[in-house]
Amino acid sequence: LIEFIEQTLFGLLNKITAEEVSGLKQLEAIMTTLLGFAKKNPGMTRVLIGDALVNEDERLQARINQLHDRLEATLKQALRFAISEKQIPESTDAAAQANLMIAFVIGRWHQFAKSGFRRDPTEQWVAQWPALV
Repeated sequence: LIEFIEQTLFGLLNKITAEEVSGLKQLEAIMTTLLGFAKKNPGMTRVLIGDALVNEDERLQARINQLHDRLEATLKQALRFAISEKQIPESTDAAAQANLMIAFVIGRWHQFAKSGFRRDPTEQWVAQWPALV
């Protein structure tokens, strides 16, 4: 299941980074994809936040942690691209911003799962996006 999540997410994200010519639009599309993936796949969201792995082998949680790190690296790369295009201020710390963005995504995944999948992870996303860049 983790392999399926990885293949699906990174397949979508690689397509975004290959096709979208704007760094800022890459960032928005990546974030929207991560939030939307949870909305469409509630059971997989429980895996992504570790809930479904509580009594499983520790290696599975380590793999999810590695997945989170790879997602953060993808965001950092898109941020650097947006900075190089002068779409985001040059003074922006790409590593710190990417960490904030992945923390936001994981937080929204948690809210979704802990609400019994009633709290839509994409709710208010359009209004929140400008605050993240």
